[in-house]
Amino acid sequence: MNKSLPVMAAILFLSGCAVKMEPISDADIAAAAKHDMEMIQASVPPINGSLTLSEAIARALKYNLANRVKIMESALATKNFDLAKLDMMPLFKADGGYSARTGKNATNSRDYRTDVESSSYSYSDDPQHWDGNLRFSFNVLDFGISYLQAKQEADRAVIALHARTKSMARLIQEVRTAFWRVVLLERVAPDVDDLLARADRAMKDLETARNEGLRPPLAVLEDKRALIEIIQQLETMQQSIGAARIDLASLINAPTKSEFKLKVSSDFPPLPRREPDFEKLELYALVHSADYTDEIYNLRIAQNESRKAIARLFPSLEGFTSLNADTNHFLADRSWYEAGARVSWNLFNLLRVGDVNETNDARRNMTVARRMAANMAVITSVHVSWQEYADANARLDQAKRIDDIDKEISKLTDESVATDAATGMERIRSEIRALRSAVARVLAYSDAQDSYGRFLFSLGLVPDVTASLNAPEEELAAKIKEALDKWEVGDLPAVDTIGTIPDFVEEK
Repeated sequence: MNKSLPVMAAILFLSGCAVKMEPISDADIAAAAKHDMEMIQASVPPINGSLTLSEAIARALKYNLANRVKIMESALATKNFDLAKLDMMPLFKADGGYSARTGKNATNSRDYRTDVESSSYSYSDDPQHWDGNLRFSFNVLDFGISYLQAKQEADRAVIALHARTKSMARLIQEVRTAFWRVVLLERVAPDVDDLLARADRAMKDLETARNEGLRPPLAVLEDKRALIEIIQQLETMQQSIGAARIDLASLINAPTKSEFKLKVSSDFPPLPRREPDFEKLELYALVHSADYTDEIYNLRIAQNESRKAIARLFPSLEGFTSLNADTNHFLADRSWYEAGARVSWNLFNLLRVGDVNETNDARRNMTVARRMAANMAVITSVHVSWQEYADANARLDQAKRIDDIDKEISKLTDESVATDAATGMERIRSEIRALRSAVARVLAYSDAQDSYGRFLFSLGLVPDVTASLNAPEEELAAKIKEALDKWEVGDLPAVDTIGTIPDFVEEK
């Protein structure tokens, strides 16, 4: 058995050298992809009936895969915090082993006074024996560092929760934008299809007129060119409708080609125009901004990192006790208890004190600077997003005026065609212009909804539905609708109370 040990070692070494790259085949990857697609479809219930905005948001929060990733990341951060707390526990270790050797571990000795070497050999270990111990130890320095590490992991878990909340807020904003874009574009889709069919018929009529010599060739070519431009514009509108629906389907995790319907109370629900109290909103945005609050937590993490760096400069004190056993028959006591304490200190740590303090100061200065930058960025985002929303409302007003004018022009053109005062080509052009204006108004309103959603996102507004994510969709949608109804009329929250500045935030 002993002679086989080198052979086994050689086999293990050679097997390690034999490891090589093993690419997964495309067929296997395709099978895995198909399996994942089936899992995704099986985990998402079908859409029954029409979806309101709140129902679409509820479905996105429950089933959007990117949002699920953020939820899993938050759960992982919480588990890391739980593991960090376990690192503070004392060490309670069981150890055991078996040793065997060829021949006996026999030695002789030399007399200290006469320097005469003994002629006989002796040994005090069995060639083969078992040993083991059960050791309990506690290191004060390791406990202190583990305690600070656990506090850091707790702050990182909170930061992960903030990232999850920010992901939810962004998802709500994206669903809001896609929802209104689909709703409004589908309002004009029948007109687009009708005009596209009429433009195709007009193109055929022009071909007939040219072939039969009913109109001058130059006039026919000019009309055909104008019709091609019109058809191109109409097809672009159709493509925008399809792309918007695919985008919304992806956000709510619905099949790309599913024919779900959307429901709104009116085509153009009014949006708030009154300028809010920015002094209150700035503070609310800072309190609920993940970008800013995370920097405050990062400052506390940096402070604990500095404490860890200083703690490592101190001596290490460890106390231990253990229960030991050994099958060596030469021992008088084959099992025994042992206890003791040990202090160790790297004296060169004294030379590192200055560098550690300078590093800690630099770390703190960096986190303070990042916090200040995040503060300004959040406030700027609030004001910029509101200005963009105000500009979107101004464009919406202009688009509405142009839409009203083009509708009137189209109506007068229809009357002129009826009295043979205008050609059918002029009628199509006026209808296209009117449709383009209607689409421009639709898109302007969609942009206004998008801008208001980005303004709400800059405030960090998220419906308080974290505890209801596992609830039925109807219950979740009801809570979301309650929050949205308040925000749609400009009823925005504010910070209720202001506490005291944490010690670690104040400048020293």
